Amino acid sequence: MSTLSKLNQKFWSDNFSQFFHFFAIFTGIFVAMTVIILQIMRYGVYSSVDSNLKNISSHAQDYAEMVMTKSLINDFMLEKDSSAKGKNLDQPSANTNFVLYSSNGTILNDVNDFLNLDQSAVDTKHLNSIQDESIANIYNQVERYRTITIKVKSKIYPTIAYLKVIVNVEQLAGANQRYEKIIIVVMSLFWILSVGASVYLANWSRRPILESYEKQKFFVENASHELRTPLAVLQNRLEALFRKPNETILENSENIASSLEEVRNMRILTTNLLNLARRDDGMTPEIVSIRSSEIDDIFSNYEMIAEESGKIFHAHNEITREIKSDKTLLKQLMTILFDNALKYTDSDGVIDFTVKCNDKNLYLIIADNGPGIKDEDKRKIFDRFYRIDKARTRQMGGFGLGLSLAQQIVHSLKGTITVRDNHPKGTIFEIKL
Repeated sequence: MSTLSKLNQKFWSDNFSQFFHFFAIFTGIFVAMTVIILQIMRYGVYSSVDSNLKNISSHAQDYAEMVMTKSLINDFMLEKDSSAKGKNLDQPSANTNFVLYSSNGTILNDVNDFLNLDQSAVDTKHLNSIQDESIANIYNQVERYRTITIKVKSKIYPTIAYLKVIVNVEQLAGANQRYEKIIIVVMSLFWILSVGASVYLANWSRRPILESYEKQKFFVENASHELRTPLAVLQNRLEALFRKPNETILENSENIASSLEEVRNMRILTTNLLNLARRDDGMTPEIVSIRSSEIDDIFSNYEMIAEESGKIFHAHNEITREIKSDKTLLKQLMTILFDNALKYTDSDGVIDFTVKCNDKNLYLIIADNGPGIKDEDKRKIFDRFYRIDKARTRQMGGFGLGLSLAQQIVHSLKGTITVRDNHPKGTIFEIKL
């Protein structure tokens, strides 16, 4: 495979797709944060200047007349000037300049020659709005300004058409530019860190998906394997019958019995698989009242089955009042535990099953004197298709699904299931619901 094909395959892989998804989100967040921070900072830097400009614009005619008066008598805010008295206008800051224009754009007042403010043209397209402007002074150094242009009508000076207020913000703009660089650098570093975060999150988010996929794959492989064996047996037996069409049923009773046994095993397996699939989709227990006598009825059936299997069964029903639980799930759970104990005890095995309760919890405790379970196997016995002795459980019709289903039922009933050794030998399962 060529390098280009490998890169293309990696680019379109699910892992890269998730990485790109997280990376795009982080990039959008950092870009949005950077823009917002820069705008807020810019607003904060120029807030006092803009406030001053808006204040002057609200008294544009008065300021225009005073500027014109100053230009004519060469004394701004002159005490002798009666037109300047009583107006209660704020004294503009030292870096504030005024330019008066006629209707054709001619400057009417004296302006600062050092700053070359006469190079600033009247902007009639953006009246009453604050604008940024750059003007080169006599040393050809470009300085930045905040300006606002207001249309003026003065009875005293009818030639005045526009007032332009110009505030030098070179120092503020320089400081703002430095802050912007710092913010951009910091955000860029965090953006780079987001690459690593995106890789981590992509792998982290895929981990449970991959684990689920592996479990599903393992489940399907094992289910297929379990079904393959009885199907192969059935095929061989039926082919044998087909090759001997003249023989009687009695003569082929062994083949027929083996086939029926495999059919029973397949029915049990498919039933368990369906139950597991339904439990995976989630279950809602139907809580009803259960009488103590109903537990006795279940134990009676177990006693009969144990007797037929040559096992000793001891039932201990310590329930003295009605309890609340899901009757169907509880019976299925008890049957799974009993069936498991029955399979893993010898012909003279002893099974003790205790059901008791207190004010809060219901307890199911089943103990057997079988071979027991090793510590390393105790962590795996609730995994689907896990069997301690595969040859033994296959002979007994076990598929390694019962305890997995039991654990799902326990979880649905808000309970816990634990396993421990039974001394001198055997196993004890304890369920608290």
